[in-house]
Amino acid sequence: MKRVLVAVLVSLFLVGCGKHYWNRPGASFADFSQDSQACAQENALYVSGNKAYGMVRPELYQACMKGRGWVRAQHPDPPPGWFRGIESDDVVRLDAPPPQPGPATVPK
Repeated sequence: MKRVLVAVLVSLFLVGCGKHYWNRPGASFADFSQDSQACAQENALYVSGNKAYGMVRPELYQACMKGRGWVRAQHPDPPPGWFRGIESDDVVRLDAPPPQPGPATVPK
């Protein structure tokens, strides 16, 4: 019984590790940026007159990206070819690619 409890706790902890990233086999960051911007603009509530900024509903953005062939998965350190998309309903710039995390640094 104790082992089962430990296994359940460890698996729950591991599920929460890492951020979500997007991948489509053979796609480049330019491909991702184009699709991400299009999905963001299609699912935005605009907050400026020139439609440069808006709040994107994450569930609609994710459905749009999946409809374009992208797969979303959680990674603590994403492998090459995985890109960070819009994950919250914060105000974002809609005509720019989502910012990507910098390379991981190894502590000395």
